[in-house]
Amino acid sequence: MPEYGELLKTNCVWEWKPYYLNYDRLKGWIKEMEQSKSDKAINMFHEELEMSLQRVHQFYVTQEKLLQTRWQAYHDKTRTHSGIGEEEEMVDIPSTAKEHNELKVLHEDISKLQIFAEQNAEGFRKIAKKYDKNLKVLAKDPELGFNLPDQSLQDRVVSAVQRYPFARAAERLNAMMEAVKKGERGATRSRAGSFLTRRPSFMQGTTQEPLEVPLLLKPDKPWKQSMSMARKIQRFTRGTKSVALVTAIVGALWMFNPSPKLTHTSYVVIWVTGMVLCFLVRQFSPDIVLMAATLSLTVGGILKQDQAWSAFSNDVVLSVAGLGVVAYAVEKTGVIDIVFSVLLGKPKSLPIAMLRLFAPSIILNVCISNTCVMSCLMTVIDKWSTEIGHPKAFFLMPLSYLLLISGTFAIFSTSTNLIAQGLLYSHGLPPFDNFDLALPALCCTFVAMAYLTIATPILLKRFKVAEGSLSSPRRGTFLSRLQNRYDVRLQVTGRLLKGQTLKSSGLLDKLKGELRDICAIERYGAFLPGLTKDHVLELDDILWVRTTVEGVIKMFQFSGISMLALDLSDEWATLDQSSRDLVEAVLDKESPLVGHRLGSAKKHRPDFDCPIIAYRAFNEEQGDDTASVDSPLQSVDIGATPETRLQRGDHIILNASSTFYKNFKDSGDFVVLRKLHSGGEEEDPNDKTRAIVAGCILLGLILLVSTSTLPLLEAVMVSLAAMIFFNITNMDSIVKAIKLRTVFTIVGAFGLGKAIGQEGVATVLAELLIYLLSPFGSRGLLVAVFVSTVALGIIFHGTAVVVLMFPICMEVAQSMGIPIHQLVGVLCISVSCQMLSPISYQTNLMAYSTGGYQFADFTKVGAGLVLCIAMVSIPMCEWQFPH
Repeated sequence: MPEYGELLKTNCVWEWKPYYLNYDRLKGWIKEMEQSKSDKAINMFHEELEMSLQRVHQFYVTQEKLLQTRWQAYHDKTRTHSGIGEEEEMVDIPSTAKEHNELKVLHEDISKLQIFAEQNAEGFRKIAKKYDKNLKVLAKDPELGFNLPDQSLQDRVVSAVQRYPFARAAERLNAMMEAVKKGERGATRSRAGSFLTRRPSFMQGTTQEPLEVPLLLKPDKPWKQSMSMARKIQRFTRGTKSVALVTAIVGALWMFNPSPKLTHTSYVVIWVTGMVLCFLVRQFSPDIVLMAATLSLTVGGILKQDQAWSAFSNDVVLSVAGLGVVAYAVEKTGVIDIVFSVLLGKPKSLPIAMLRLFAPSIILNVCISNTCVMSCLMTVIDKWSTEIGHPKAFFLMPLSYLLLISGTFAIFSTSTNLIAQGLLYSHGLPPFDNFDLALPALCCTFVAMAYLTIATPILLKRFKVAEGSLSSPRRGTFLSRLQNRYDVRLQVTGRLLKGQTLKSSGLLDKLKGELRDICAIERYGAFLPGLTKDHVLELDDILWVRTTVEGVIKMFQFSGISMLALDLSDEWATLDQSSRDLVEAVLDKESPLVGHRLGSAKKHRPDFDCPIIAYRAFNEEQGDDTASVDSPLQSVDIGATPETRLQRGDHIILNASSTFYKNFKDSGDFVVLRKLHSGGEEEDPNDKTRAIVAGCILLGLILLVSTSTLPLLEAVMVSLAAMIFFNITNMDSIVKAIKLRTVFTIVGAFGLGKAIGQEGVATVLAELLIYLLSPFGSRGLLVAVFVSTVALGIIFHGTAVVVLMFPICMEVAQSMGIPIHQLVGVLCISVSCQMLSPISYQTNLMAYSTGGYQFADFTKVGAGLVLCIAMVSIPMCEWQFPH
């Protein structure tokens, strides 16, 4: 049988959860009694028990009065009179669908309140029983000298609880429930004054028989089940529509057969490719989609086994996996932090600061993946930008863009370059040398650096605080608007805060936005109007807050304030909050939490074992600055609720154990995972000797490849062997660092690309492209390849874009006599121009997660940059690859 505490958590009403007895915390004090055998634990248990009793009582009484008021309002609106006198007959007839629904909701709320009361009454009895059982054990220890009281705590609690109204909830609410039921059945006659014209029976303490309501009975919520079923039907229908649309288009093409080069198998390939694009648009995992596509083509007999899966033995694919492991091992040594702590310094000028950050980042990006560089530099930039007095928004997005374009410098620098190289190999075409793309990439990088240094401060000028406003009292409010703002729920639990105002308590001083950060205050289920700095706090008040990361940290440390879990997991019951960490996470599309409700997050990732205490939606717009700081709220926006659905890019802050960050910092569930506040022991600093050795091994890898002393794959393997030898990494870490999903994505893309080429689909697309753009010459075709690749890259994975575009490039080269390396060079550079959206590439998402940007900022800055790169890269590729 499930434990009572688990049943209570499962069946509680989420919006009332802060007003339940704190069952787990009371259990925590009992456990503390067992371990410490101290009077302090006993005293704290009794204090917590008393606070829970008062909290449940106050909430029940408040809600009961609210229900009475709602019934009175409904009663006054619907009653009709058929006579005169004090005892005239009346009827309560719901005349409209709205009134009928109002009555239904009232019925449900009465049931919820009754169950709330029954649950808590039973909870007090059970926790007192646990206490008595523990005390009997302690009393048997002669060294402690505990004497059992004459009356057990369970008897005293049961006796005390019976004097509270919530212990008689069934009896008190029975009259109202019966009246509502009559209204729902459409009763036409009831005695006037039987309910609200005289004092209601539930306010008189009647002796009616209590309703038979089983404890912990979850209220029936057919509307929620219908919503869930409707959502499933909607998702299935939306998917079916996509399938039907693609099938209809392919069927129409097959009937009209626009080209004799297309066979029936060609149309199957077109249909499979269309389905791949549909699923990728709907954010399905690219590895699953592309592997499934290749598998279906193999099962259908269109691809042979060696054609479909040959990429598993491809040197390029193995090199991609190996380079990822090398980058992972180097990153863990902290060599990037060491390098930048020396190079950045404290420049006063913004352009000089940007150049000092960008130059070493570009050099590192040649040999370390851009994701590794970005993840390491985020914390460095966060601290450094504060020290030099410039917003970090001027550095993060430009850095992401520069890492994207500079990654094309060497063939081994990015996976998309290596994929293009592998496709050249597999089609029997001359491959690139390792640095063939260096000159075009270098020119594009210099242009990008110049553009970003000039354009970023202009286009993102709202981040810059004018010199004259630095001492302005509104500066804190203005700056807080430009930072990520999280939805948080706080509860007043400290007795010292009772009776203090928001201002005198010190709460507003900890929030950068002051009163603006507080959306609403809830007292026992009712929102309080007219919020001002002089609002007086009471125990159990709930503050709905939207504040910055710094505000979340300060609230976590604020004495007398508890942070409530947004995911309906228990507020952490440990008695030592100082051992807990605050960890900020940005959800990746592979996370099992994505697509599920915030309230059910623990069910989908139980091994996290930490509550979500703050939430920020990925596409949330920052607030405006129009209202006065001291003005009362005109409307209440309470932010995230347990019904909020988690999406890719959403930000959450976890109240985590001290081991969580170490265990999950490399998890594919998160784009970013960073520790905001450490309650436990700090990790040992990085070993500088190991970092230097790792850096030397990395330089050796570059030297071996650039001088053609060893092929790329062999050089990677030698580097890994050296890292194992010098104890920089081990085999377990290497196996953990291999990104199998990336390998599967590449293998699946290779198979699909081969089918597109061999079945004539690429030939027909190339002929169409040539027909439309041949009047513009070879440069027009290069522009078309660039534009098409950038457009596809907004939505699709870079690997998939390269594989889809390569066959077309090859057909265009053969038909028009354009050197294949010109086309593939433009393809490699343009696929790196994923600069128009924060979700286009992982480093963009990282920048968005901490920079305080709006979604449109990426398009605003990125559009001009993509145009500049196009104007430079196309002529440079023509010049670099003339034959």
